[in-house]
Amino acid sequence: EDRVLTVTIKFAVTTGRDAGVKYAAQAKAWANSLGVPYFERAGAGTVDKILAEKDLDCFIAACVRGPVLFSSSGKFFYHPGMSVLRLQKLQKGLPDNFIKAAGLCAGMRVFDGTLGLGSDAIIASYVVGVSGKVVGTEASLPLFFTVAHGLQNYIAENGELTAAMRRITLQHGLAGEYLKKLPSNSFDVVYFDPMFQKPVEGAAAMDAMRPYVFAASLREETVAEALRVAPKIVIKESSVEMLRRYGCDEISGGRYSRVKYGIIRR
Repeated sequence: EDRVLTVTIKFAVTTGRDAGVKYAAQAKAWANSLGVPYFERAGAGTVDKILAEKDLDCFIAACVRGPVLFSSSGKFFYHPGMSVLRLQKLQKGLPDNFIKAAGLCAGMRVFDGTLGLGSDAIIASYVVGVSGKVVGTEASLPLFFTVAHGLQNYIAENGELTAAMRRITLQHGLAGEYLKKLPSNSFDVVYFDPMFQKPVEGAAAMDAMRPYVFAASLREETVAEALRVAPKIVIKESSVEMLRRYGCDEISGGRYSRVKYGIIRR
């Protein structure tokens, strides 16, 4: 398809239910910078009522802990999540399936085309270190804003985790559009973690995010652009069949892991 895929997620900004004047000012500033409406939370009713009345997919609330995303599936606020445990394992010398599949080491340049919650980007940033580079794009604006705020402001107990979070360069937009603008060989690895076409059982957190994520499958032209920009692509999927369809001729991942990593080399 030649048409440019646009991501239209209808959202607005407000405050937490019990937030004071300080948070109202913060919420208005966020709404202004995002180019979306601001509304008063007081007396606005339940989350479902707000979404229905204002015709929204979700809304961001300015709260004590930062931006909180509300949708019909629940609420989401930033936390480094699994990257905390993954970093602990790496620091003990244990392997990480993603790092192994991508073949990452200090000084490498990584492009993450589907930033999502940022866990893989954080782990990549830790491994490639100060001499390396990690750039992440995310197509969903509400998710991008919430995760970017977290990556730039969250202070983890592990100082190296916080440092890895701060080193990631963040861009809002479609990976395919961003890749087109890059010179050839700008990166060593391009990584994609598209929303699984078949949801993984027990992945409740991912299901809760479905109202405000960009869930289109990876396009052939995006894969072609990625191979121009880097000599190696890594794609995460729950289905080996899907990975073969994308053109992956190498499959990596733990024997009992529910997810696999497909590799395409230039």
